[in-house]
Amino acid sequence: MKYFSVLAPTLLFQILFFWSCKKDTAATPVQPRITVSTSVFQVVEDASPASVNVPVLLSAASNKVVTVDYSTTDSTAIAGMDYVAVTSGHVTFQPGETSKVITINIMQDTAQKQDVYFSVNFINPVNADLPNSRIRLKIINVDYASLVWSDEFTDASLNTANWNYETGKTGWGNNELENYFNSVANVHLDSGYLHISALNPSGTDYTSGRITTQGKKEFTYGKFVIRAKLPEGQGIWPALWMLGGNISAVGWPQCGEIDMMELLGQTPNKVYGTVHWNENGHKSSGGSMTLPSGTFSNSFHNFVFIWTPNHFKWIIDNQQYFALDRSGIPNFPWDLPEFFIFNVAVGGNWPGNPDNTTVFPQHMIVDYIRVYQ
Repeated sequence: MKYFSVLAPTLLFQILFFWSCKKDTAATPVQPRITVSTSVFQVVEDASPASVNVPVLLSAASNKVVTVDYSTTDSTAIAGMDYVAVTSGHVTFQPGETSKVITINIMQDTAQKQDVYFSVNFINPVNADLPNSRIRLKIINVDYASLVWSDEFTDASLNTANWNYETGKTGWGNNELENYFNSVANVHLDSGYLHISALNPSGTDYTSGRITTQGKKEFTYGKFVIRAKLPEGQGIWPALWMLGGNISAVGWPQCGEIDMMELLGQTPNKVYGTVHWNENGHKSSGGSMTLPSGTFSNSFHNFVFIWTPNHFKWIIDNQQYFALDRSGIPNFPWDLPEFFIFNVAVGGNWPGNPDNTTVFPQHMIVDYIRVYQ
C-alpha cells in the first residue's frame, strides 16, 4: 500500500497530461497544403493556344474558403516581350474544392534566340499552408538560330560517319525502276558539291543514288536548310526528305514522313512539300510552289523546312508556301527523331516512267545541308 501511494500521484499526472495532449491535437484540425509543382513548367513559344496552364492543388478538401495570391516575376524572360505579366492574381478554393488552374499567356518574341525563364510567385495563403511559393516556367524558343550540324560536302568523298548508302532495286514501295548503287558514278563529291546522278546505262536499265543519315544524324525539331539544284525530265523524281528513326520498330507511315522537297521532272518549275502519317491508314497533307519563271534545274535554291513542336513550315528562297498545325493531325508522330534521305528516283507511281524525251544523265547537286536548333 505504501508503494502504491507514492506512485499514484505521478501516474495520475501522466495520464491526465497525455489525455490533455490528445484532446488538444484532436481539437486542432490540420490545415491543407497548397501545392504547386517544384518542377520547371515548359511551354513552346509558338504554342497554340499561346498560353500555359499551371495547376494549383490542395492536399485535402477544406470546409473553409481557401485563397492565395500570385504574381509573375521576370528572369531571362521579360514581361511584355515573352509573356503577359500578372500583377495581382487570385486563386479561390470553395469548400470541398481541391484543384484550380491558372493561365499565363505567352508571346512570341522573334528577337529572342534562346530559351528563357520567369516565375510565378504565391503569397498570402488563407486557411492553408504554403510550403512552396514559387513555380519556374521555361519558354522554349523556336527561332532556331544555333547551327548544330551541317555537311558542306567539301571532303574528297561522302563522309560515312554521317551518311549511309542505300542500294538495291526493290521498287521502294512506289514501283520505281532505278537500281541504287554506291558507285562514284551515282554518288560523288566534287568541288564542294554532292552529286546524286540518275543514269540510263542501257535500254530500260536505270541506276541512281540514295543516301541517308539513319542511326547517325537524327533530329527532333529545328530549321533545316538545303541548297540544291534539281534534275528534270519525264520520270525523274528527286527528293530531300525525312523518316522517323523508329521506322524499324513501328513501320511506315506510323513513323511519320516529312518531304521537305519533291519534284516531278516533267514539271521542273514546281516543287512539293508534304507530310505522311497514320490515322487508321495512310494520311497525307501538303502544298506546292511554282516558280514565276525558270526551273529548279537552272540554278540553286534554298529549301527550308521549319519543324517546331506545334507547326511545320515550308519555305523556298525566303518565301513560305505551305504551313501545317499539329492540331489537324490527331496521331501526331513528329515528337521523335527523324533522319534525312537524299535520292533521285526514276519512274514510279507518281511521276510515271521516262520516255523518249527524258535525257540522261540527270543530276541533283547539293551545296550543303544545315541544321539549326
